[in-house]
Amino acid sequence: MGGGGGLYAQTVTDSPYSSYGFGDLIGNTQVPQALMGGVSVTTLDPYSVASLQPASYAGLQKTTFEIGGVGRRVQLRSDEGSQVRTSARFLGFGLGVPFGSGRWGLALGLAPFSDVGFEITDKAYLSDGQEVDLKYLGDGGLNRAYAGLGWAVWQNRDSLGNGERLTVGANFNYVFGGIERTRKAIYPTGQNYVNDRAFSSLTMRDPTYDVGIQFQGGLKQRRSLDDPLWRYVVGVTVQPQVSLGARRTELITSYTVGSSGVEFTRDTIAYSESVRGKVKVPLAWGLGAGIVGPAWSVMAEIRQRDWSRSRIDVEGYQAPAPLGNSLYYGLGASWTPSGGRAGGFLERSTYRVGFFHQQDYLIVNGEQLKEIGMSFGTSLPVMSSITRSRFNLGVQLGKRGTQANGAIDERYVALYVGVSITPDLREKWFKKTRIE
Repeated sequence: MGGGGGLYAQTVTDSPYSSYGFGDLIGNTQVPQALMGGVSVTTLDPYSVASLQPASYAGLQKTTFEIGGVGRRVQLRSDEGSQVRTSARFLGFGLGVPFGSGRWGLALGLAPFSDVGFEITDKAYLSDGQEVDLKYLGDGGLNRAYAGLGWAVWQNRDSLGNGERLTVGANFNYVFGGIERTRKAIYPTGQNYVNDRAFSSLTMRDPTYDVGIQFQGGLKQRRSLDDPLWRYVVGVTVQPQVSLGARRTELITSYTVGSSGVEFTRDTIAYSESVRGKVKVPLAWGLGAGIVGPAWSVMAEIRQRDWSRSRIDVEGYQAPAPLGNSLYYGLGASWTPSGGRAGGFLERSTYRVGFFHQQDYLIVNGEQLKEIGMSFGTSLPVMSSITRSRFNLGVQLGKRGTQANGAIDERYVALYVGVSITPDLREKWFKKTRIE
């Protein structure tokens, strides 16, 4: 494949880099976190399901259903030319339920973990100089279904909100999905050549878990309800190393192409079905800190996973390329002019901005990819007099890769759209009724 260079044509997703590793990794964030640079470890949003930090579930104030998606326009540039591709991606959904007098929170959801989708074309030459068309196609990806619980194990707060609070949480996940790759060699017609086609698939599935901790403390003593309440928050998340059950299938055939373009299989060269093994996914951790006030919040975090420690122990399966240590740095801020109090439509909206820098886990032609970007957007109140529902909308601008060493440079614009739905404020869901 020439390490990501050569001629290329995308059909399913926007990045030829999804042909490496386990595909394009997705941050498992919903739109409100994505618009703040992806920061999630210290999030305290009471109307968003931040599944990367299960300790945050204990801060939910209303039952919340959240769903989102992103559309991307990417300019791909290499030494041999440029292309513009577009794609759309579902960010999953989450349902968060507070209970236990505000000390517990439950979350259920489904989120993509990685995405694979590419069609790359290249050329090779026979000894007599004739061209052979090479095609590399891929599809699939991994998903994560989760059920999580957050609990405020300790809090020492007075009636004005002064004091500390410690929350912990855990997600039980089920990771599942598969990656399909096809390689084709198409020889010159009319010379009795037979084309080659090699198909391989790797399916993975198994339960995993992750845990998180958040600690909140006061920055300034509040003496009355009219005083602003400022807090600091620190958070930690850990996803232990896990081995996923894997199964490989491979089929290598020769084929010809009819006049109508239909492929006819001539012979089966090799076939392997349900070769079982394990895929080791290394430990990941995140650490963050932030300041939260009635109108403003500012948060920063770092996340790391050393993918060079991953292993694919499946007989006959060869990883497309080596993987490296992934490092993410994010900074995000939000501003609600009304500070959660009454006001006009724009004053009750929340405005978000974020920046991030990431050392990607993919190594292409000996160079580890790097990505940098910024995001901005808003959460608009919907029927705010009777609900806390929001319409989330924003944009992310970014750049990944470089044209050095024959690789591909990506510059993209992404449009994020999502909605957070809460019930009528008068509804008392999941609260005990009392008979006086």
